[in-house]
Amino acid sequence: MRRVLLLLLFCCFVLRSFAQITWESPCTDKIFCFDPGNCSGGTVTLWEAAATNCGSPTINFSYKIDLGNNGSIDIQSSDDTINQVLPAGTHQIIWRAQDNCGNVSQGGCTYLITVKDCNPPNLLCINGLAQNLVAPDCAVVFDVQDFILQVNDNCTPLHALDFGIRLTGNGMGFPSDTSLSFGICDQGYFPVQIWARDENGLSNACNSYVLVQENAGLCICNEYADIRLEGCARTADSTRLDAYRIRATLQGTPIQGAPISQIIEQDIQDSCFSLAFADLPLNGSYIGSVRAGRFGGDPLEGVSTFDLVLINRHILGQQPLENFYQVLASDVNQSNSISTFDIIEIRKLILGIYDSFPQTTSWRFVRPAPDPLNLAAFAEVRDTYPFAVPNLLNDTVFSRLDFVGIKMGDANANAALHEPAADDRAAPLVLRADDPLLEIGEEAWITFRLSEAAELYGWQMALQADAAFLEIQDVQGVSPQGVALTPAGALRIACLADAPDRFAAGDALFSVRVLARQSGRVSGGLRVSGAPLAPEAYTSGAAAGVRSLEVWPEQPTAGAVFHAPQPNPFFGETTFGLELPASQEVLLEVFDLTGRRVYRAVRQLEAGRQEWVFPGGQLLPAGVFAWRIQVGREVWSGRLVRR
Repeated sequence: MRRVLLLLLFCCFVLRSFAQITWESPCTDKIFCFDPGNCSGGTVTLWEAAATNCGSPTINFSYKIDLGNNGSIDIQSSDDTINQVLPAGTHQIIWRAQDNCGNVSQGGCTYLITVKDCNPPNLLCINGLAQNLVAPDCAVVFDVQDFILQVNDNCTPLHALDFGIRLTGNGMGFPSDTSLSFGICDQGYFPVQIWARDENGLSNACNSYVLVQENAGLCICNEYADIRLEGCARTADSTRLDAYRIRATLQGTPIQGAPISQIIEQDIQDSCFSLAFADLPLNGSYIGSVRAGRFGGDPLEGVSTFDLVLINRHILGQQPLENFYQVLASDVNQSNSISTFDIIEIRKLILGIYDSFPQTTSWRFVRPAPDPLNLAAFAEVRDTYPFAVPNLLNDTVFSRLDFVGIKMGDANANAALHEPAADDRAAPLVLRADDPLLEIGEEAWITFRLSEAAELYGWQMALQADAAFLEIQDVQGVSPQGVALTPAGALRIACLADAPDRFAAGDALFSVRVLARQSGRVSGGLRVSGAPLAPEAYTSGAAAGVRSLEVWPEQPTAGAVFHAPQPNPFFGETTFGLELPASQEVLLEVFDLTGRRVYRAVRQLEAGRQEWVFPGGQLLPAGVFAWRIQVGREVWSGRLVRR
């Protein structure tokens, strides 16, 4: 018995010797801000975590706080959480952890807590000051207090705040000057920064400007001056419009010397522009003009068959457009009116017959309309701002030369200028398409039927045939002027009706005739292409609006349905689609052009519509590859192009 007791005591000793506590928290220094309305302290909330290899996972925590980090312990607690107000300053906290085996970790989690003021002064400035130079001194001084409309701080009284001012771009950090001086040669526009700093070193700044001018002609610095042009560009709904170009021209006749002719073209990356014809001889006569444009990009951006629906209803008097900017966007043939000729031109762009409008640019920039609700204001449209200076005496600024950017053909003004807006459209309108199994050389008409009743003002879609599988030969059920078949095997359809076409569930929307180049189901070589023509339908009645179109192959009575990989060509990844009648094993293989297999994977997929995302960008170099998918005895194959 004595030996057993000794053995038990020895085991306990060994277990305790090897048991230990490890800290799981980072135990790093932390910063807390003053509480609102408190300038002497802030609430500190902390807890830490540790782990033990003792049989019992329970750990008891306690802590000590050295206020001011001066070597003395001021607060002790056996709580496992700190939640109390500590005074301003830097303090040290020492955590202690003990488990049920008697192991103690003390001092392993020690760090500093800083409680301080985090809020800089609140500063509000006036929006600019103007001052005339007056002879004989021809100088003016602006004090920093001249610009301050309102200032306050949470902890520092107003009389203890520091202030500074400097020209924008002239230095960094808190400025040392409290005033700015301008002399005879400093006429013009100067942006400035106004700063305020509290007793804790926290600072804030606001922007303003000074306009130094001289109207009497008695303070002339030299024989030259500038003509500056300023304005902004926005869309019809006042959205900031960037990435455009300003073109300004100038013709001058100085009192001495040769005539002046200058052109400035400047690409603007912000909504507003500011440019200058510099160092022009004084006392000369100058005239010029300013216009804007936007070049590059996709002419089809924001343009769809829905725009044709809106334009057609406007022409028929069923629903007028909302403002003149929409009317101007619809006049793509520049006839100063809207007619079916504009519909024809826009539809040719949608169908890919045009790659741009023949008679107008993709974007048109005009001066703001005096009355945007006047839908017949074509006579008031101006693309250009003229300006004139009969006698240049000093620097001259022409401001508010603003433009409205119009995306031509985009009657509902939905061209994406920045990040795309959230899509709040109704649920998709589903088309059921025949999906027969064809042999090589076999032809078939594939009918696309509506899965629900609908009233349609129009719709658009692009079908892309994989040339190795299928060839699209003909289409029925759509007016010929609304169809275009490209040499690349893409079928574009833009259908428009004067009155809503009424369809019952199961009615055919259209049919296409295809020729099989390889044996397999039609869905393996025919897909809906989302770019550049988004598949959409435009409904009337109680469910009026824009609905996306989705095509689902008719589910066969047996066997699987395959959807060709999309996109193809691709860069990062592509997706194979399958519809399985039951849970089945699916094999995917990829080969290079030498026949060497470069990828193989097997997955067990559930019944129903499934997607296999293939991360080709991580596995394949750029080039052409062959793929093969096998489900039971059914096999599909084709080509992949990795860009």
